[in-house]
Amino acid sequence: MDHSSQEWASQGQQPGRPQAPGPYGQPPVPASYAHPAAETRIEIESKRLRAYARVRAGEQTVAIRSADEGTKGDPVAHVSVPQDVLNGGRHARPPFTVSGPDAEPLCSVRSVGSGAYEVYGGDGAPIGRITRLDGRVLPWPRRPRWTVQAVTGGEPLTARRGTPVGWALFTVFSPVYLVIWALGALQGLVPLLFGDKDEAKKESAWDLGLPSRALWRDSGDSEVVVDYRGGGIFHIVSARLDRRLAYAQAVLHVWDGV
Repeated sequence: MDHSSQEWASQGQQPGRPQAPGPYGQPPVPASYAHPAAETRIEIESKRLRAYARVRAGEQTVAIRSADEGTKGDPVAHVSVPQDVLNGGRHARPPFTVSGPDAEPLCSVRSVGSGAYEVYGGDGAPIGRITRLDGRVLPWPRRPRWTVQAVTGGEPLTARRGTPVGWALFTVFSPVYLVIWALGALQGLVPLLFGDKDEAKKESAWDLGLPSRALWRDSGDSEVVVDYRGGGIFHIVSARLDRRLAYAQAVLHVWDGV
């Protein structure tokens, strides 16, 4: 048992709250937590999240915004990343915290290595674990996979990056994409010759995006809990998942470069 799992076991139970068996053979933990309303949508600005290191102290943090009709653009939470922290890449993102619109703490997330992250509530109690497994080609094709395990137990939710159809289409049309990318790079050389670096960067900017759709569900149920369709927008289509875990997973997924 690692030290992080022992921390889960050391959390005291609060009287009067419902209890549920904890994972990994741990004692019961409080089972009450906030759920999002069904069929909610949230959006994270991926470019600003990836540029977290250039956000100075005191500046506005990255916002998780509503993507629902009527409330589109309204902040529902804020993501804060400490300054001067190392980014270990896709296997160890920097620690971050998520707070509500009124600065109330919702959760904090920290890497425990090898693509695993522990998520704690605003009171410091553990609420779940998120893991990422790399994709690989051999000995068989495997897409990158996310797993969300709530501390209250139950079946973990898993999602793989991209659908089989999406990856098949990407494979077929990738030569065309590469030609378009090469033409864009050549086009960017023209303003560069005249010393206009900003215009050159704009002209040559073209993202050869990998298939990114992901559907979170448990292995024994066809019901989709979270649906990511690209563009930094997540459809939370079921109230089964603690919204704090949903926010933490959304941040990590966007950080993955989708």
